[in-house]
Amino acid sequence: MSGVVEIKDLVVKAGEKTILNGINIQIHKNKVNTVLGPSGGGKSTLLKVMNRLTDLDRAYTVSGEVLLNGKDIRSYNTIELRRRVGMIFQRPTPFPLSIYDNVAFGIRLQSKTSREDLELMVRSSLEDAGLWSEVKDDLRRSATTLSGGQQQRLCIARAIILRPNVVLMDEPTSSLDPTSKSRIEDLILDLKEKYTVVLVTHDIAQAKKVSDYTSLLFNGKIVASGEGGDLLENSSSASIKSFLGEVSAR
Repeated sequence: MSGVVEIKDLVVKAGEKTILNGINIQIHKNKVNTVLGPSGGGKSTLLKVMNRLTDLDRAYTVSGEVLLNGKDIRSYNTIELRRRVGMIFQRPTPFPLSIYDNVAFGIRLQSKTSREDLELMVRSSLEDAGLWSEVKDDLRRSATTLSGGQQQRLCIARAIILRPNVVLMDEPTSSLDPTSKSRIEDLILDLKEKYTVVLVTHDIAQAKKVSDYTSLLFNGKIVASGEGGDLLENSSSASIKSFLGEVSAR
């Protein structure tokens, strides 16, 4: 069951405004689960709920259930939950530390680890993030000197060194050039071999490339769900086709 998420009857409000309204989604293990929709539709809020970042803002009220491996996420303490549910944001967020210290940061906070084990874990995470070959000879270099695409892969390495069950990605390529974007998309396909991935995007082409399962989110509601390719390419529903056209136009 590790990596399985179920969302049931989720409602999220910010003050009097309803952001998400009656969301029901099954997140599939070791798959790329894509939430597709236009900006402002509630996609990022959905990810924040899944690792309880909404707890940091008292304006939010959340009802319904989010289950991780069969347990309500409110039964986990936030440190444990965020170890199990990693988060990658729209813009790369490297710490003003070395490449090595960025990746090792979470492990050092979580537990005492020998130098030899930590070095192996850092290397493994950088390899899984597709960055090791580019930085292995200069791990003490400041992470802030890396390119945007490299910084985003570094942030992925920093998240996966904790071996989370689920990796949440909030439009991780939106600030990147086309080449870096393509590399991240290829990496997402690799990551699902070890992790359950939840990807938020407004990019239909990206969803078609990487998605195993897709949910279309519009104005806080899921308007359709299904297998990625079938839903996005072969749907005969006029309402879904209209929705996809609206997403493309934004």
